Amino acid sequence: MVRLVLLVAIATTAAAGCRLNGPVGDHPGQIATSPEPTLVTETTREVLTKRAPDTLVARDGSSCRVATAVYAATAVGTRFRCPWVSDTAAPGA
Repeated sequence: MVRLVLLVAIATTAAAGCRLNGPVGDHPGQIATSPEPTLVTETTREVLTKRAPDTLVARDGSSCRVATAVYAATAVGTRFRCPWVSDTAAPGA
C-alpha cells in the first residue's frame, strides 16, 4: 500500500513538472508555449513611457510598478512582462 501511494505521488509530481505553461503574449496569432513559470495575470506589453520613480506605462495606458533597479534598466520601446493594471482614475483627479 505504501509503495502504491509513493508511486502515485511520484507520478503526479513528474506530470506536474513536465507540463508546459499556457500561451505567452497578449496578441492573437503570437501565441507560443513557455517552459518558464508565469503568473496568470501577467501579460507582455510595449513600454510607451515611464513615470519616476517606479512606474512603466504601456500604449493602452495601463501601468506596472517595478523595483527602482528594474525601472532604471527598462528602456522605453521594449516589451516588458508584468501584471499591468488599467488606470481608472480620471486625468487630473
